[in-house]
Amino acid sequence: MIPTYNKAKTLADCVRAVYRQTCQPVEVIVVDDASTDGSREIAAGLPCRLICLPTNQGVSAARNAGAAAAVGEVLFFVDSDIALAPDAIGNALRVLREHPGCAVVQGIYDAEPLAADGPVEVYKTLFEHYWRRQRDGVADATLFALTAIRRQAFDDVGGFDERLRDAEDIEFGTRLPARYEIRMSADVVGRHDDVDRLRPFLAEHVRRAVSYGALLVGVLVADDRRRVHRADGQRPETARPASGVDVGAVAAMLCCAATALTLPLAAVAGWLLAVPAATFTAFTLVDGALFRFVRRRKGNRFLVYFVAMHFLMHTTQLAGMTVGFAAGLVRSTRRRPARSTTAPETGR
Repeated sequence: MIPTYNKAKTLADCVRAVYRQTCQPVEVIVVDDASTDGSREIAAGLPCRLICLPTNQGVSAARNAGAAAAVGEVLFFVDSDIALAPDAIGNALRVLREHPGCAVVQGIYDAEPLAADGPVEVYKTLFEHYWRRQRDGVADATLFALTAIRRQAFDDVGGFDERLRDAEDIEFGTRLPARYEIRMSADVVGRHDDVDRLRPFLAEHVRRAVSYGALLVGVLVADDRRRVHRADGQRPETARPASGVDVGAVAAMLCCAATALTLPLAAVAGWLLAVPAATFTAFTLVDGALFRFVRRRKGNRFLVYFVAMHFLMHTTQLAGMTVGFAAGLVRSTRRRPARSTTAPETGR
């Protein structure tokens, strides 16, 4: 399943990479989400099944449309700006065979982008590659850029929430029954053509952070309700609990925020510059392994740029998540029904 919206630049590379797989898929379905850049015409000229949505409905609706039309027992979702390595699908199926309790196998990005269009893209590609590779093995959240899932598990969840245009894959995982294992595999690889300019990068990053912050509230509220149900003796809960927190990422975000907030202290007294200097040093230590990885691949000069971009990324991410979390709390409070003060009936 290849959902696409205005990806004329990479769509052909994506589809051709699927047909070059050592393990050929039963079918290849491209779902065009009302593109305006010629993507639909490109897909029509390729040996794949094309589904055209009449209006732009978002990636959730596109993936659901592809899944509804598919006949395979395993669904493999790949975004249209990714070109899979030739053994990606075969390796995903191997992981599913080796781990019968596993229902979801998600891949990683290659360290090199599909098309290197500038330092912003190189930064994001290196970071995404490192972040995913470090999580090789059992995972606690779902990401669907290049992911295989058993059809039964997809149907049990009920597909993607079509109201969501961001964080939809993470939200999907919160409804995945706990009996299904999720795995990240460094053997399932694709080269990604990522955002390559600073302003769109920040806009996309903040938008997703806001969505994730709001989603986190919903997950926590749902988890609290599940605990209430278990305490009340109602049916056992089968949904997956809230995903684990990435402690390292939280620590790095807090260090970046502390640095930005305490930097003005230097205007009061020069020696107070030691405070933001200390928090910035802590930030470099928290992500030290990542920075050493970047230095080995790109050298010290690019490392300086990478650290600056990473600081900016974490700062904007925390700001966006805070806004989203606060908005989610407000909505949750408004929707929460008043608790009844009467005793519940018994004997039913």
